Amino acid sequence: MAILLVAAAVLALYLLQNRLYRKFWQEGLFLDINFSAKEAFEGDSLYLQKTLVNKKILPLPWILSNFKISRNLIFDKDTAHISDMQNKSDIFSVMMYEKIGRKMPFVCGRRGFYRLRNAELVAGNLMHTQTFTKKLDFFTELTVFPRILSDYDELNIIYKALDAAMLSNSLINPDPFEFKGIREYQPTDPLRNVNFKASAVSGHLMVNIHAPTSAKSLEIILNAEYNNPYPNFELYEQAIRLAGTIADKYIGEDVKISFFSNGSDIFTGNQIKIFGGNNPAHLYSVLQALARINLLYKPAGIANYLETLEDNSAVYLIISPYYGNDFLLALDSLEARGLNYMAVIPAEDSTENITETNKIKIWKAL
Repeated sequence: MAILLVAAAVLALYLLQNRLYRKFWQEGLFLDINFSAKEAFEGDSLYLQKTLVNKKILPLPWILSNFKISRNLIFDKDTAHISDMQNKSDIFSVMMYEKIGRKMPFVCGRRGFYRLRNAELVAGNLMHTQTFTKKLDFFTELTVFPRILSDYDELNIIYKALDAAMLSNSLINPDPFEFKGIREYQPTDPLRNVNFKASAVSGHLMVNIHAPTSAKSLEIILNAEYNNPYPNFELYEQAIRLAGTIADKYIGEDVKISFFSNGSDIFTGNQIKIFGGNNPAHLYSVLQALARINLLYKPAGIANYLETLEDNSAVYLIISPYYGNDFLLALDSLEARGLNYMAVIPAEDSTENITETNKIKIWKAL
């Protein structure tokens, strides 16, 4: 008789806990996952903060959290290159009215724009006889900017060439708003500079003299066009890093930077165009645009865009791993139109048979 009573009690307890867990296991249960920062650079170390809260009297002896995230965020060496996405799982044991927090360190392995949108919780009852599943939605984002380069001697060559080009433009393109004086007209003076009031007083044609402009303008053009059917994407990543490095340097020197790329934005699918600016917020916009370029979308050729350039007060920096005949002809057209440009061609050490000129620099990027 006693054995039957014990068996009945155990059965009743079993059925009761099954019912209680089935009905109430997810009540008052919350999981929050956040990146420790909203922005970072390649190579930075961050962590995911996971917080699990159980606001009820019913304990959860075991609960598994599971989500997928890009392999470019490296949590450990074993999972860094298995697939495009990696599964991250963690087991908790959370008692009644308990809050548990854990940090998952990772390294930002590559620039990009990363989102964590959903996760899954799997829990069991006291006797481990049933499992329950809950889907969760999140809105957690991380922008990883391209690494700012500093360990390439060739960068100084590029800087010197750009400095010379911008200095040349500032000397030959006077600022129409900065008046310096008046002198007699010379045949090479543009008619728009004629000062008719001073000419009437003196009886000779007189022109206004303007000081050289102090505002320097640089447009960075990043060509994501493939240099062969199976491109080395690390070469293009280096081109992106170079674009970010140039923008960072010259915005810091009060140069007005604009940016264009035929690479597709990972969300809009559109080419990227950012108009000129020279403040920290503008640098953020450029770095964010670089982070969001999706190299897996084959872009349109850059030659047509180069044909539209016409600002002779700007210096154009064209960064292009691609150097096909159409691209080289477009550079010749820039030269013929009198535009000031420099092309940098990131290349692999063992390849490339293109000739350097004063306008074309080959950068051994790998």
